[in-house]
Amino acid sequence: MTIGRNRMTWIWRGGLLAAVAVLAGSCANPQADLALRAPAAMIGMSKGSLLSCAGVPERSAVSGDAEYLVYTRRQTLVDRDVDWEPSPWLGPRGPMLWQPDVTTWSRTYSCEATVELRGGQVAAVRYNERRDPTLCYGIVGNCVR
Repeated sequence: MTIGRNRMTWIWRGGLLAAVAVLAGSCANPQADLALRAPAAMIGMSKGSLLSCAGVPERSAVSGDAEYLVYTRRQTLVDRDVDWEPSPWLGPRGPMLWQPDVTTWSRTYSCEATVELRGGQVAAVRYNERRDPTLCYGIVGNCVR
């Protein structure tokens, strides 16, 4: 009887460990991971290939033998919370004496990718410091697969 119980304990522990591994892996964002790997993977890409996969840049500048192309993506999320409060003028009794109390707040996320070209090829890709990697995927996602 103890051999069967011991075996069941090991099977149960193995199943629990497998479930934890699956859950931990499901939290990863493949788009964000790809965007964070893109700066190294895009080195050496031609300017024509860059423009065909990332599109027209928002800004560009030339300094010496280097050309800089800047791509930007922004997203603003607006949240609202509605609470029904008793009317301060009419009191909490009677029909239609409740009024909405609406709270609204917004958050803006962004990614700015600066691509440095030297000799017609990508020499470096840099993101802004406080970036959202998922938005960076919108810029470089078609360039790296």
